[in-house]
Amino acid sequence: TPKLLADLITKCWDAKAENRPTAKELYQIIKKLCEERFNEDSEIYSQIEECEKIRENKLKDKSSEDKPKDIQTHPQAIYTSRLFNFKDLPEPVNAGGAIQSSSISNCLDCQLSESDLNEDDENNSE
Repeated sequence: TPKLLADLITKCWDAKAENRPTAKELYQIIKKLCEERFNEDSEIYSQIEECEKIRENKLKDKSSEDKPKDIQTHPQAIYTSRLFNFKDLPEPVNAGGAIQSSSISNCLDCQLSESDLNEDDENNSE
C-alpha cells in the first residue's frame, strides 16, 4: 500500500473524531491523489510504482510448490453468529498511544451533495 494511502487510512482510524478528515476533506484528498497518479513527478506515482515492483517480486518468488495441495477446513473453524453485549465499553484510543479522552463524541448523520464536495474546487479556481 502506498504510504500516502496508509497515512490517510490511519487518520481515518483516529480514536478522536475531531482528528479524522471530514467526508469533504477525504473526497478532495482522494480526488487529488487520483489526478496525480499518472503524473511521473508526483509522490503518489512513485509510491504506486514501488508497490508494483514489490508485488511483482513477491509473485515471482511464490512458486506453485509452496501452495498446499490439499486444503481442508477444520470442523471447529466454522463460526455461527451470535449477538454480542457491547455495554460498558471503554473509550476508544489509538493503537500508538494510551491517551484517554474524557470527551464523548457524537455521531451526526450528514448528507453531502456533489456541489458541496466540489465547492472548494470552484472557490480555488476563481
